[in-house]
Amino acid sequence: MNRRLLSCWFPNFSDPAMAGDSSETVRVDGWRAAGRLLHERALWCHGFTPLAAVDPPDGILLDITGCAHLFGGEAGLVRRLRAVWPEARIAIAGTAAAAWALAHYGPGGEGPERGHEGNAGDEDDVGDEGRIEDLPLAALRIADATIARLRRLGLRRIGEVLRLSRGEIRAGFGADMGLRLDRLRGYAPEALHFLAPPVDWRVVGFHPEALFTAEQLRAALMRLVAALCARLAAAESGLIGVEAQYYRVDARRLVDRIGFAAPTRDREHVARLLGERLRQIDPGFGIEAIALVGEVAGLPPGQAELAGRAAPDYAPTIDRLMRRVALFRLAPVATHIPERAMRRVRVTGSAAGWTMADDPRPVRLFARPEPIEVMAPVPDDPPRMIRWRDVAYRIAAATGPERIARDWWWHEPASVRPESERIRDYYAVETEAGERFWVFRAGMHRGEAAPRWFIHGVF
Repeated sequence: MNRRLLSCWFPNFSDPAMAGDSSETVRVDGWRAAGRLLHERALWCHGFTPLAAVDPPDGILLDITGCAHLFGGEAGLVRRLRAVWPEARIAIAGTAAAAWALAHYGPGGEGPERGHEGNAGDEDDVGDEGRIEDLPLAALRIADATIARLRRLGLRRIGEVLRLSRGEIRAGFGADMGLRLDRLRGYAPEALHFLAPPVDWRVVGFHPEALFTAEQLRAALMRLVAALCARLAAAESGLIGVEAQYYRVDARRLVDRIGFAAPTRDREHVARLLGERLRQIDPGFGIEAIALVGEVAGLPPGQAELAGRAAPDYAPTIDRLMRRVALFRLAPVATHIPERAMRRVRVTGSAAGWTMADDPRPVRLFARPEPIEVMAPVPDDPPRMIRWRDVAYRIAAATGPERIARDWWWHEPASVRPESERIRDYYAVETEAGERFWVFRAGMHRGEAAPRWFIHGVF
């Protein structure tokens, strides 16, 4: 059986403007969100083939060998994908490199602005090599400098390069050019990293005789929780959330969701939390099926302390509180700007991969810095006296400065205020009365505008 691979390219996919929103939030998270969305689309394609891969930065690759006939042939599969993603450019070939080249530069235009609209999935007699000979050199994914050299020699199409001998290609353009041509025609292997399908952490219990009472539901839940926790123990994982789904005889579904402060696979604890709201479940004419769907995180097996004492575990208590009230915590944000460095998340939210600043931060941080008047012996020295809210404070000691600049990589260049005016120099100052403030100077001397002073918090 001949191998068939499908390349699906999303033009302008990585451009945040495709979302139809030019706000700062979209610009900040555009690239990161695009990567997550590509991964989700590749996982969704497991409905067509078990072999789906992300083709960064703006495509996915599917190995549809032996699968296309289940969806009406290659043309039927392409129609299904285009029904979901009408903007996608799709091509099918015998190699991953050929499919990518046809999707990006196939009939209908040369260049990313006009991708392959034509013979994706067509049943014709033209082989892949015949289809790729007319493609431009950029379809080989080679460097622009190499393309320029080839064009100076009068070579503008892949077919013209294929007519050169192996020795001429190696001598003039190196071994990489020959390898890319071989991969294009299937003469050399190409490593493809297909995504593993996510584990289905779902257990279902069917009941020929419908359940009506809370005691019957609790017993059924205990069996399902025990089965789910056994699978979690084998996988060294734990629940960070679980959804209980109750299917009634009249085709209605009732859902109860809970989250956990820390990963757990304690069956009694999980069953106790699920059982607290069983009285609120209306069985109607009876419940014929119950399903548990878990959200899982790693939980390696622990080891008891040598002295016999274990660290206190507050997670079960927090879990029980969360069944009654909404609990939140503060989580760090990937920024150095103090007023944006923390955000409120649910207790069960995932931890952010960002470390806090080493320098001390005030206990009370103002939502918006307040302007102050400052006296200093020289412009770049810490203040000797500040005036805040019509009260003067003499400074006895000061530490700093801690310089914090704006996250320039997240923002468009300012047309009005230069970046130098957005630089902050923070000082921790202590007054003669023992009060401690966190003040900063915004801007730099000898700039277009004079620096301004603000107070941002109280220690």
